[in-house]
Amino acid sequence: MGLAGHRPRLGAALAALALLAVALLATAPAAEAKPKSIRGIDVSRFQGHIAWKQVGKTQTKFAFLQASRGSGDDCSVVPEQCGADPTYLRNYKKARAEGIRVGAYHRAFASDPGTEIDGIEGAKLDAREEANLFASVVGQLRGRDLRPVLDVETPFKGLDEIELQAWIKAWLSRVERKLGSKPIIYTNNSSWQATGDTTTFALDGHPLWVANFGVPSPLVPAANWAGKGWTIWQYTSIGHVRGIAGNVDKNKLARGFGKIKAR
Repeated sequence: MGLAGHRPRLGAALAALALLAVALLATAPAAEAKPKSIRGIDVSRFQGHIAWKQVGKTQTKFAFLQASRGSGDDCSVVPEQCGADPTYLRNYKKARAEGIRVGAYHRAFASDPGTEIDGIEGAKLDAREEANLFASVVGQLRGRDLRPVLDVETPFKGLDEIELQAWIKAWLSRVERKLGSKPIIYTNNSSWQATGDTTTFALDGHPLWVANFGVPSPLVPAANWAGKGWTIWQYTSIGHVRGIAGNVDKNKLARGFGKIKAR
């Protein structure tokens, strides 16, 4: 029998196979889409007036806002760059109004206070003054707020490793007590070496916000933050976001907001 005699049965078989393939595709589980990183920014008085309505139309999901820088004698050097940030309250209200999750940060000027009290006790005194300033600017944390942040980066004036550790601990403890939320630590690998690359704060549960630019993945201090890794990565200082003039720092979260929400 020639091929012509097999055509009806061959056609039926091919049709059945086609229907089976369609059925299998319909019932197969869809491949999970890789989740996109949650992106955010951090800003201060140096960004000037921010058009938050425009920012709210971008992919910006969170923003850390500078609430204060240094305190006391620190402010005698460059007064306009110290103390309470005059843009904080407006930025806080406007960003929240656009559905952007916000947190406050303090730029530390860790130093010996230059008084009769020096060493560890002097470091603690200076830290508590800065913590009190920060807490007074922030006030009370509200729903959807992110954890407060201590920005730990050079220079550290007149403090050795142990004194710097004492300074950081005093600030963190005071702010946690006043605001009721365990702060995040912002730093970079080179600055953190001044603490002796201590893992103390990682082990105490303070999430890490690390700065490292122009790399595929950040260099994480303190033995990969005691094996916990980074929580926030500041990956550029020359980003651009609609509504903000000039450059702005950009950040991404390692996961969701769970580890950085204030409550």
